[in-house]
Amino acid sequence: MRGRIRSSRESPRPEVGSRAGRRRADAFGHSVWTGEKAQGSFPRREKRMKTATWDDHILPHGPLVQLARDLWQVTGSLDRNPCPRNMVIWRRPDGGLLLHSPICLDPEAMATLEALGPLTHIIVPCRIHRTDAAPFSARYPNAKLLTPACAREAVAEVVEVHASCEESLGALGIRVHTPAGLSPFELHYEIPLANGGRALLITDALFNLGAAPPPGLGGLMLRLLGSVRPLGITPIGRWTFLHNKSAYRDYLEELAEIPGLQALCVAHGEAISQGTSDALRAAAARV
Repeated sequence: MRGRIRSSRESPRPEVGSRAGRRRADAFGHSVWTGEKAQGSFPRREKRMKTATWDDHILPHGPLVQLARDLWQVTGSLDRNPCPRNMVIWRRPDGGLLLHSPICLDPEAMATLEALGPLTHIIVPCRIHRTDAAPFSARYPNAKLLTPACAREAVAEVVEVHASCEESLGALGIRVHTPAGLSPFELHYEIPLANGGRALLITDALFNLGAAPPPGLGGLMLRLLGSVRPLGITPIGRWTFLHNKSAYRDYLEELAEIPGLQALCVAHGEAISQGTSDALRAAAARV
């Protein structure tokens, strides 16, 4: 620890599930993903999230890629961070669109997205993924903005939250999973597909950068952090929110048993649409 070994009698690391532990994990995650020094509640960053225009939030991104009928994904980038990030678009049976982890896109890509249907719901999946929430809420004021109860206070610092995911998504046919073995940080969403199958949306509890790591020095940095690996929880994830390996391993194995599971989308890395259940079982074995 920078020149000395800390005695066990010195300031102990806060328990992961505690309020202090969540604040420390949030600060650590903020520093890693943005390159900014973490201080308090990051008021300057939060002010920019609320006041910057849509165009200010546009960063390089790819096209909409269809994963299944009525399911698409867009891979974008982060400011001062080499880690790719994904937004998932699901077209509900009534034609409305639900976005998971919104990313501001350029005019051409937004025209493609809007042609799919009206935007009705936006999920901000956790505290760290709230960067583009305010511009989306301003652009689509009739869309219902949802976030997990554990993230509501932090997300509400930058944008109005209409309801929690726990209380709202069941009415849309989405099954909400609370991950066992992790501190309160994110939820996982089991979405019905048009062909009768299921898709699973996970945010930071699993990364999948092993097959397509970012190039250059950024990719090297992510390798050094241990984030470039097959589907699994990263070392940063272990430090910030994993508190019971056995419970989390069992949870992933339970997800692998979801009948008709056809697609797995994560916030960072490639989606999996072949051998999805086997990939989850392999991730469980690596916990």
